[in-house]
Amino acid sequence: MLDHLRINIPFESSFYSVDPEGRYFFIDVDPHTLEIPLASRSVHKDDEGQISASALFHPYESVPTHFTGMSLKVNFDSAYAPYVQIQASPAKLLQGHNVFGSDNIEQGAFEMLGYLSVAYPLLSRMLDVCNAWVSHIDVTYSARVKDQHTATKIHEFMRRVSNGQTQLSKKQMDNTIYWGGIHSRLINIKCYLKYVEFLNQFEEQKQLAKSNNKSAMRVVEIMSDIRLINWAVGCIRFEARLKKRWLERNNIPTNLFELINFQRDNPNILRTLWTKATSSIFDALRGQTMKLTDDRSVLNAIESSEIVLTKSGKVSPTKVRNLFAMYCLIREKGISELKSTYSKTSFHRLIADLCLCGFSKAYLQNLHDEKSSNVIPFMKLVEIDFNQQLPDWYEEPLSQFNYKIA
Repeated sequence: MLDHLRINIPFESSFYSVDPEGRYFFIDVDPHTLEIPLASRSVHKDDEGQISASALFHPYESVPTHFTGMSLKVNFDSAYAPYVQIQASPAKLLQGHNVFGSDNIEQGAFEMLGYLSVAYPLLSRMLDVCNAWVSHIDVTYSARVKDQHTATKIHEFMRRVSNGQTQLSKKQMDNTIYWGGIHSRLINIKCYLKYVEFLNQFEEQKQLAKSNNKSAMRVVEIMSDIRLINWAVGCIRFEARLKKRWLERNNIPTNLFELINFQRDNPNILRTLWTKATSSIFDALRGQTMKLTDDRSVLNAIESSEIVLTKSGKVSPTKVRNLFAMYCLIREKGISELKSTYSKTSFHRLIADLCLCGFSKAYLQNLHDEKSSNVIPFMKLVEIDFNQQLPDWYEEPLSQFNYKIA
């Protein structure tokens, strides 16, 4: 599902120029005439008491839509050629919620461009829409389990899962687990419980509706559908934010219209990109095929693995002993604490060998947790079924704009 889209649209080149020092400026364009709300970084009072403002800029604002708002910012005070940035959840714009939705970039993008045109018709006519580019795409798919209790246990299990260069972020929230650097220019990955998020958003919209906000009233009506609420229960969502640089490195066009055409030729491209972006997380969850509850079963798993065989085909007692000792230390101290007591090479080799014995990396990362034995049976449930992302009663939403003609 296309969950969020950020589009940057440059002004027509006739409206701006650049000075010898590389600074961009408008030509015969007064920002006040754009009808956008302006703020100032500097305010002065002269000797006569007259107040003047300089260093004007446009703060982010929320453009009203039929449902939830769309974020808008006009950038004319930066080191880049002036451009307009719009960002929103296309699903929310089109249907009032993002519990599920379409992968269609074209439909979502043109819904956003349509609302920009309605809110600021003069500004829209000054833009070079053909050269609009995508700054990031949020792609989301969900695993579904039988109830919210199970979903919560799996979610807590995921809090300690990392793999390779995909490490847990310093930024964490009660309902959301983040992987990757906060300021990464490539990708960010997160996992959250959709039902919890849904209830929070529902409450926010109900509060807005009480103040006679018409858009919020429409959203509340949509979100009150019991079928929608039930669909969110037990839904574990994995979201990848794919940024411009990452898309370019993967040979994906970032010009909006080239990207739309690319998706027409490759209908499953978002699914493919999401799978690639989240692969390291799911790799850490693979390999757990048994529930290990005692030392005997652990030893059996190690002794029956090919990794402990010598060149002559015999079991190496030394290697079995070393791997079993490593397993016990992880259980007692935790995998994070052990990193400092081994050399980097030895540590990663032992972890890799334990994984070859059938213990997934996610299992080892959670082994020190006393609740881990309750969580392991849920591992197989964290599977993404791309054919079960939409309910059987889903209907493709209709656009507010006849964008195909436009």
